[in-house]
Amino acid sequence: MRKKKKDIKKIIAGIDLGGTNVYMLLIDSKGKIYGEKHFPTLSEKGPDGVIENIILQLKDVVKKAGFNLKDIWRIGIGSPGPLDSKKGIIFGAVNLPGWKYVKLKEKIEKATGVKTGVDNDANCAIYGEKWLGAGKNFNNIIGLTLGTGIGGGIIIDGKLIRGTNYNAGEIGHMSINPEGIVCKCGAKGCYEQYASASAIANFAKEKIKKGAKTIITEIVKGDINKITSKTVYEALLNNDKLAKEIWDEFIKFLAAGIANLLNIFNPELIVIAGGVINAGDKLFIPLRQAVKKQTFEIIYNVAKILPAKLGERAGAIGAAGLMLFEGDFYEL
Repeated sequence: MRKKKKDIKKIIAGIDLGGTNVYMLLIDSKGKIYGEKHFPTLSEKGPDGVIENIILQLKDVVKKAGFNLKDIWRIGIGSPGPLDSKKGIIFGAVNLPGWKYVKLKEKIEKATGVKTGVDNDANCAIYGEKWLGAGKNFNNIIGLTLGTGIGGGIIIDGKLIRGTNYNAGEIGHMSINPEGIVCKCGAKGCYEQYASASAIANFAKEKIKKGAKTIITEIVKGDINKITSKTVYEALLNNDKLAKEIWDEFIKFLAAGIANLLNIFNPELIVIAGGVINAGDKLFIPLRQAVKKQTFEIIYNVAKILPAKLGERAGAIGAAGLMLFEGDFYEL
């Protein structure tokens, strides 16, 4: 058994910390996964309670995989921001109550004795796709995660772009309409207010409140608060006129943002993650057509727009990958 462990040079714990759930896995430098676990964040317990639970679950995953904590080379954590990824400090996270200036790196290292790095959760998800997912054979990648908002990550020449104080890649908050919808961040017209999964649902609710007729109301049995992007897509598949109108509007805005990113960064790949990618051709065919109309041909022709491949594992895989390939940044 010890010989087997020696053959495995670098075991990394990758952790994706979310407001509701945590996804954790053990992975080696070749991308082989040895154990994984999905568990509630218990955010109501505050930072110390959440961290204590993460340590407890990590020890469980390590034990079940046949290892000890001392066998873990590094720990990588993807966390909501804003944060200082250099120092591993969380400045504040909307979905994590009480997380103000939390020294996550320091606390995890003290509890485990394992060198730890922390980065933005969207950065980690996109880096995961770069390492083992849809972006495996690409070096210039822009990633979008479409959910409640829009997370983003930028990889140029194989390296994650972090910015002056490590908060680059807030793609969801670039403005596409300075007189538009007020975002939770306080600004107007943020991209995520028009092109996220939540935006699809919000557009539907708004139009139904104004009297629009649609089978969406039947699907949710009259409770419009239950409308989601999935609900709208279900209506779309049933040739609902309003659902088609909302879907087309969503693709128009999504395409506008992607066209901006293509024109600015000239990447090889735009990778899109989130439940909406399950729409397949109904999303990607019209999206590519719309993007093409708004970019230079020479830029569009070298770029692919593809769905992510790693699903819920992406963030944890990417957190581990960053510790493996860019560990110097985190001073590991």
